[in-house]
Amino acid sequence: MKIYTGLKYEKIGRGKKTIVFVHYFGGDAGSWRWLAKRLRKRYTCILLNLPGFGGTKPLSEPSIYGMAEYINLCLDELKLKDYILCGHSMGAKLILYAAQIKKGNLPEKLLLIAPSPPTVEDMADDERQRMLRHPNREEAAKTVLGATKKKMGKKRSLYAVNSQLRIDEATWQWWLKVGMKNNIAERIKRLDMPTTVIFSKDDPVIATEAIYNEVLPYLCQPSTVTLSRVGHLIPMEMPRKLAHIIKKWDR
Repeated sequence: MKIYTGLKYEKIGRGKKTIVFVHYFGGDAGSWRWLAKRLRKRYTCILLNLPGFGGTKPLSEPSIYGMAEYINLCLDELKLKDYILCGHSMGAKLILYAAQIKKGNLPEKLLLIAPSPPTVEDMADDERQRMLRHPNREEAAKTVLGATKKKMGKKRSLYAVNSQLRIDEATWQWWLKVGMKNNIAERIKRLDMPTTVIFSKDDPVIATEAIYNEVLPYLCQPSTVTLSRVGHLIPMEMPRKLAHIIKKWDR
């Protein structure tokens, strides 16, 4: 049985409230499943596949704007009311831009998990060159190992490796060479919406200094939740604790 769908989005749960989840670079809709299963009683969880991820058709010319427009088209198609928009890493950067350019039916609030900065995400050139060797199972496994602090178990680890391997090549190269360097900070400064940032001080990908210097200053009165002993893949490394945090936060 195929463990990824190739669909625009997946739906888990039938709760009264809705959370729309946008995945990290290297992941896809299925990367949220372990978290969504722990939220399904209270929430309807919509797990988006961005174009070029999870077996979906890529954009002809990937861009921050194009990805944000795609997110908003999905939101309009779903005809949601009173929803929360949540993004992880790359997904967090994209939902900030999506919320900024969306006209009508805006999310109630935003949740950013280990966000890629709206400025420029710092990455060493040798690490970028290593990741550009794609698709490559050995390099994908190194990426997962280097991004995590907690053992995820065989199923989640394998999913985190395989989700990288099925990403469209042009989309993969776009984020590493262009997308993560695109500075949208000034554009999202006008975004006046309740926003919470969940991050780990032990994240090996997005440093705490980047959260305080490159993320929080560009958000309107953000709140934060600081974690420890977990890496960058928070939704996969500690889905149980993250579900508890989200339920408590959204009382």
